[in-house]
Amino acid sequence: MGEGKRGKPRSELERLEIFAQLAADYFRMIELFETADGPAPADTPEAERRQWVELFRAALLRKFIVRDEHVSLKLVVRALRLCNYTADRTLAEGTDAVADLFTAEMVQGRQHVMPGPAPEDVRDIFEDVLYGRLLHGDADRFHRSEWAKDHDRLGSASARRFDAEHALGKALEVVNYALAHGLLRPPAAPVSDAGPASKVDG
Repeated sequence: MGEGKRGKPRSELERLEIFAQLAADYFRMIELFETADGPAPADTPEAERRQWVELFRAALLRKFIVRDEHVSLKLVVRALRLCNYTADRTLAEGTDAVADLFTAEMVQGRQHVMPGPAPEDVRDIFEDVLYGRLLHGDADRFHRSEWAKDHDRLGSASARRFDAEHALGKALEVVNYALAHGLLRPPAAPVSDAGPASKVDG
């Protein structure tokens, strides 16, 4: 499935500009809501607060992970390669580093090993929490996400999403470098949804 047309950036350069602002916002959110060191006692307001912060953090991270989101790391890597009109070596190497850090498992979002019984198919069950409880009120996914009442299991599910943060931080560093040095220019030819193959295509 290709990238959705609704709200699609007007160019690959605009994609990178939007990504840079959204990724910076994401890391700022983490900084502002950082929790104190050490575990919080179970069944306390602080433990509940930490769980909600972690859930919202995972929800905000989703747009950088899911393959067809406009600012997914997959499409950001593609845009960096297409817009590097100077063939700047530092930019090219940084882009390759992001591709190496952002693994196929993160792209697919369906490789997480979960404690407890697994669902019958290979769907990422954390998506059921996002769409059934946080982002939308999808009835089917709401019922499938009953396991979310298990705080330990929910914490494990959300925490596994954060493996992509290192790649996200590197991508922000690379995009900021490229923008600051004027190394990016929209490609001359329109880019198809499929785009050129890259290491993050899995």
